[in-house]
Amino acid sequence: VTNIKGGVFVGKETGNNVEKRNNETNNKGNESKLGFDDYVFSLYEVGRILGDGNFAVVRHSRKKETGQEFAIKVIDKAKLKGKNHMVENEIDILKDCCHHNIVRLFEEYETASRIYLVMELVKGGDLFDAITQNVKFPEVESALMVKDLCNALFYMHSRSIVHRDLKPENLLVHRGKDGRITLKLADFGLAMEVKQLIYTVCGTPTYVAPEILSDTGYGLEVDMWAVGVITYILLNQTELFKYIKTGDFKFISPYWDNTSRNLISHLLVVDRKKRYTATDVLCHKWVL
Repeated sequence: VTNIKGGVFVGKETGNNVEKRNNETNNKGNESKLGFDDYVFSLYEVGRILGDGNFAVVRHSRKKETGQEFAIKVIDKAKLKGKNHMVENEIDILKDCCHHNIVRLFEEYETASRIYLVMELVKGGDLFDAITQNVKFPEVESALMVKDLCNALFYMHSRSIVHRDLKPENLLVHRGKDGRITLKLADFGLAMEVKQLIYTVCGTPTYVAPEILSDTGYGLEVDMWAVGVITYILLNQTELFKYIKTGDFKFISPYWDNTSRNLISHLLVVDRKKRYTATDVLCHKWVL
């Protein structure tokens, strides 16, 4: 839901409409001076801002009873302006997701003016920041990150869920004690279950698949195009190309070996039916 860096554009949904949640919390007390509902504030110590967007702010928090750390996304309902379905999408989908490469939603609270999502705290920032801080990722490390992303997508796509806004800003970075990066997929505001072809034009321009712009209908395959763009950026540290509809891109020597070229060439395929799936990527020798 929170778009911190990239510009996201969203058209009107014409496909699967998300049903409104029927069960709303009744914790509607007076709001504190800090802008948090008294009940939520009694459960959590809420601290510094981790990120913000058009209608939400994410803050570091700690549960008073246990001392456990979380990230609380505070959504201002007055600022949603017809985008309530994006929040409903995110909540409904994250409730059903339990995967180590997908950020977890633990609790939700709703008041008259705000929605609070208590989420897993990932302390390493996002992949966008990691890319800007590195001159170039080694191929082995890049391959492990692509594997993390495709593990998350395999899980989602097996449940017919498409993300529709894959980009480095929506991939959170967890750094282990050994320094290894593990990616966790976040921001499910544009995600939806695919029951038929979708015609909504949405996403972030650099990462949108050709079929989203061509008005021919699309499905799960759009996520795999974005995987190709992200993989290219990881290895080359530059945005991909201007001519999205034609799939016109170049491999810049000396950054590419034949294995990585092969993978990206099978992801950035204009014909979505010929594009690699998450399973194909996970079986590719560059990732293994």
